[in-house]
Amino acid sequence: MIVNLLMSAPEGLSVAHIAEAVGAAPAVVRDDLYRLADYARAPLAVSCEGDEREDDEIWSLASKDFAFPVTGLSPREARTLLDILARAEGADGIRQRLQASLAKAGVRRRVVKAGRTIYGDGQEESKIDALGAYVAERASIRIVYTDRHDRLTQRDTCPVALVYDWRTCAWYLYGHIGPRGAGGGFRHFRVSRIVSFGPAAMHVDAPDDGLVEEHVRSCWGVECSSTPVKVVVRFADDHNVLDRLYADTTDRADGEYEAQSDGSVIYRDTMPGCNEFRAWVATFGESAEILEPPQLRRSMALAVERVLDRYAGLRLGS
Repeated sequence: MIVNLLMSAPEGLSVAHIAEAVGAAPAVVRDDLYRLADYARAPLAVSCEGDEREDDEIWSLASKDFAFPVTGLSPREARTLLDILARAEGADGIRQRLQASLAKAGVRRRVVKAGRTIYGDGQEESKIDALGAYVAERASIRIVYTDRHDRLTQRDTCPVALVYDWRTCAWYLYGHIGPRGAGGGFRHFRVSRIVSFGPAAMHVDAPDDGLVEEHVRSCWGVECSSTPVKVVVRFADDHNVLDRLYADTTDRADGEYEAQSDGSVIYRDTMPGCNEFRAWVATFGESAEILEPPQLRRSMALAVERVLDRYAGLRLGS
């Protein structure tokens, strides 16, 4: 919605105007704008003169020539959009890509296999919006939820982010419960397990936004509740293994690579929890070997033993 608004307003729009148009808090809109600029590669520009309030910042598209999801259109939809773009100024780049996509429409179809909808049982859109309001205000919240043992428990926390994990099709609320040394730190709560929530009985101080961003970036997926773990994995120089390693870890701030004489690569990283990381390493099969930490190596070895036990009756070579 924000991108469409900015595309229709070359002169730019204020945060307050966008917030009113999309029905969201200005803090949420500003957060989305920064994420669009950082992760979606939308060429955004922002200007603010004098002592204007942040809500008066003027955001605009520096260029309309950027990646636009047009290849999923049907030929009829594409031709309709082409007709509209023909009368629009500054849309030559989009029009050319759309024409190229349309030219190939008769040769092949692109099939997108997606997961479940981002909203559903236990994580309805209204529930996400209500939690988002707490996040935007950094208002302390009391959460009643069921843990992994199906026990009902509650926690007071300062909500700092809502994260959607496309792999599990699940929303997670990130909360901060005080300095790590005092048993605090960051925690993540699966939204579908949150039974109820409301204002907290006790105030929980909000962490610095820079600390939140740094912590979220350190997560492999959504897991963020554990003490930082240093991992070391050897990846063999097998077909497509190293290409995938580099592609999957390109945005890891603490990731390090060490080439070996046999062509393999040792990868080092640090992350808050390694359950999701272990699952990723397992997808490489015999092409990856966990070297550290010892407990993670043992965990993978036990998983391999269980697999071997299940195939114990199968004769090798048969």
